[in-house]
Amino acid sequence: MSRWQEWISARTLSLYTLREHLGPFVFGLVIFTFIMLMNQVARQFQSLAGKGLGAKVIIEIFLLSIPLTVAVTIPMAVLVATMAAFGRLAGDNEITAMRANGVGFHQILMPTIMAALLLSFATIWFNDTILPDSNHRLSRLMQDIQRTKPTVVLEEKRFNDPTGLGDYRILPDRLNRETNMMYGLRILDMSDLSVQRTIFADSGRLDYTTNQEDAVLTLWDGRVHHRDITQPGEYEMLDFEQQQLVMRGVSSRLDRAREDSGMRSDREMNLGTLLENVRVEQARIDTARQELSGVVTAHVATLIGDTLVLAAKDTIGFGALRSQAPIDQERFRANTVERLSQGVDYALRQRSKYLVEYHKKFAIPFACLIFILVGAPIGVRAKRGGYGFAMGLSTLAFVFYYMALTGGEDLADRRLLPPWLAMWLANIVFLAFGIWLFSRASRDARTHKLRLPKWWPRRKLTA
Repeated sequence: MSRWQEWISARTLSLYTLREHLGPFVFGLVIFTFIMLMNQVARQFQSLAGKGLGAKVIIEIFLLSIPLTVAVTIPMAVLVATMAAFGRLAGDNEITAMRANGVGFHQILMPTIMAALLLSFATIWFNDTILPDSNHRLSRLMQDIQRTKPTVVLEEKRFNDPTGLGDYRILPDRLNRETNMMYGLRILDMSDLSVQRTIFADSGRLDYTTNQEDAVLTLWDGRVHHRDITQPGEYEMLDFEQQQLVMRGVSSRLDRAREDSGMRSDREMNLGTLLENVRVEQARIDTARQELSGVVTAHVATLIGDTLVLAAKDTIGFGALRSQAPIDQERFRANTVERLSQGVDYALRQRSKYLVEYHKKFAIPFACLIFILVGAPIGVRAKRGGYGFAMGLSTLAFVFYYMALTGGEDLADRRLLPPWLAMWLANIVFLAFGIWLFSRASRDARTHKLRLPKWWPRRKLTA
């Protein structure tokens, strides 16, 4: 076979192998993304419920949550695709046929590894450009929603607060939701605490104004009880046939912030900004440590000098009397030491937080490459496990991976592990496991049998 024919054969084999991954990858990415999005929306439901948000805002929240979810589900989809693809190839004896024609297991796996490497770099670009901005926009939107007052929902035989400020408390005896009418009303006007004002009305209706921000409460056939606590001897009652109360700020309209404050959390920063913040925190640490060293040196010198002076005074017989000025100076230095120590500790925690996020933007994308080494041998072993087996085992593997990742992040925040080790530890463990599986698959290729340890579950052959 000529080199040209070998190149054509290798290219055909690469395209064929990659094509087997495409369907399972898209399937796994869509399913896992949908599940995690639903979980995220469910967790945020309490902060969204009762805000009267329109469909446009809900859709915007959903869309802004996609990048954050996709950044995590891409490695999961890679693992699903690898297991499903190699399981299908092994189940149809195509891997056996390739091996019989002199194609080693590493050659079969090489196109998938190259594709995973390109996907890792693409995910890094995604985490550096698209993800920080989407996280920032989502964070601002959620802050705007938190400032939105709940939608007014009046209930019978309970005090209702339409403004959310406690200015008016409405107690309706009966409601007609079709006509928006209330009957048997009792209203406590608490807008002025120096005045006790209670309104009784036979019926009433709450309507929004044209600006949809305020509301007008129209009352019919009632009586106003008025008492000024500054004049305890006076009490007024006023009957009315119709009266209107204007309630400001009843609407649940979402007010969006127009300007970006420029303040971003670590998950809303790109790689350049994270490194710049690391340098800033390191400069603060160095400066604070220099000041701390000078203050501690001066404080120790003062204590040694005072000890010598007091010893001399005791020898002469003057007693151990000290002036108030040195005592105040020592207290000031002690407070300065404590303040600088707290500043160093805070700067160290901030630097660790930025470094954790920096390494996370690389560690999760490169999990795509590592999961290839884990998924391919398992897929060959499972053979026709199908999507269900691949997704189930991938979910289990990624749960362990994500637990190790979040646990490492917590350890890094406590400064028990270096940030780089905390974020790459899960990758290192899975890489070692993947290399071990890959080496066994390559070694067993000579006998066309993949031998796994005794504790690994085996499929029983039936007649």
